Amino acid sequence: MDKVNLRQFLCMTFIVTISMKMFMLPVIMMRVAGRDSFVSLCLTMAADFLLLLAVCAVMHLAGEKNLFELLSSAFGRTFARAALCLTGVFYLFKLFVILADVRIFFSTSVFSSTMSPVHLLPLIVLMGYFAFKPASVTGRISELITPAVFVSMILLSLMTLPEVDFSNVLPLAAEGWERIFLGTYSFALWFGDFTVLLAMTGRVKNGGGRLYFSLIAAAVGAAFMLTFSTALFSAYGDMTEVLTYGHNISNMTQYGAGSYKFGRIDLIIYTLWLSAVLLSAGLMMIFFTRAVSMSFGEKAARWTTVAACAALFVCTMIFSELNRVTEFMSSVFWAPALVVQYLFPLLCLIAAVVCRIRGRRAAKEATA
Repeated sequence: MDKVNLRQFLCMTFIVTISMKMFMLPVIMMRVAGRDSFVSLCLTMAADFLLLLAVCAVMHLAGEKNLFELLSSAFGRTFARAALCLTGVFYLFKLFVILADVRIFFSTSVFSSTMSPVHLLPLIVLMGYFAFKPASVTGRISELITPAVFVSMILLSLMTLPEVDFSNVLPLAAEGWERIFLGTYSFALWFGDFTVLLAMTGRVKNGGGRLYFSLIAAAVGAAFMLTFSTALFSAYGDMTEVLTYGHNISNMTQYGAGSYKFGRIDLIIYTLWLSAVLLSAGLMMIFFTRAVSMSFGEKAARWTTVAACAALFVCTMIFSELNRVTEFMSSVFWAPALVVQYLFPLLCLIAAVVCRIRGRRAAKEATA
């Protein structure tokens, strides 16, 4: 069945909240905003909560309609195809950033040398295969992953947080608001993830108004994300020059909690967290595939997805300098990220409202 239940949708929301932000974002954000990254992170997460609210409203008002039916009913089929395909292509770029983050993590925290792009080939193939499976498969996987990720976060909290002095982030905005705003919009590509959940529009069983419970799931994920990131901001806020792109929360646990106490159990925990990252990457590929399928048919989607997977692998082979990839994406793609990830749900919300108004008018005319 190509549907998910409400519980599965809540699990997906929780995973999407934390997945792309947990590995490298805190470090690269600190290189711009220093310890005031705490304020930048709070601002961006507040914007994401508004985004999730809009996504839930779209899915609530859409009922059984999918995105293409919703947009084409309000704006026409040509506009619907263009909007969906542009958003889907954008997610391929975002997917490439996730693959780069995964390589950076393994290259610095797991392996003794840079991770080869060939290691990503099975993952890319898996995502391509995953994109054609029913939504129920995604839902079941999210149900399996979420408890493990949640428990691992609790364990890492018990290991690390007692050793952290959170007062080191004070005083807030000590260096002015310019760096804070720079740290807020420069990394828009790492935020706005809730837009990908629109791929499940019309596919949540008995969702309705209960979809707004996903705000609670997002709040729990955001609390974990903010807590661990603030631990890193507190530890290195005054010496960001020692940080490299490979430095991440996993490295922080070695020094904050002390590897002599717990060994490298943090790597086991991060392996569990990585499953959440891979599911989020799969959702992005699903969005792309379904956007093409709804616009041009399943056969076109199948060949386009194969071509997209091949292009991703080629790009991982060509762009091997991961630090430059991160710098380029943060300096260039912040504007497209703001436009696509925040404007597209707004257009969908307008379309949902238009369709709801038209439906009510048609019902009144039928009963008159």
